[in-house]
Amino acid sequence: MWHDVTGRRPSRPADLSLGAARIIKIGTLCYVVESCSASPRTRCAVGKIVEVVSLPYDAPDWTYLPGTYYDVRFEGCIFYCRSDKLRPISDPDAEVTESHNETVAA
Repeated sequence: MWHDVTGRRPSRPADLSLGAARIIKIGTLCYVVESCSASPRTRCAVGKIVEVVSLPYDAPDWTYLPGTYYDVRFEGCIFYCRSDKLRPISDPDAEVTESHNETVAA
């Protein structure tokens, strides 16, 4: 069952069958792009690194821009964010098996 941690009305999972972009996994760290139009309360996360904490879901109602949304955590608060404003920078399932120490000449 879908549990909404943000206080919004529960929404349905995103319909990703129409050629949508790949799913961002829970636990992925993402950069919130500077072009994100956030409310005054959530503006603190724009241009910062956030953690995805939900499965994707469709806009909850007509007051939201259409698209796929995720709940993200930033400094202990949960916000929603449209997927096109998130740039994944980590993969929580990546396996690190060896260290690569490379020297880069300037």
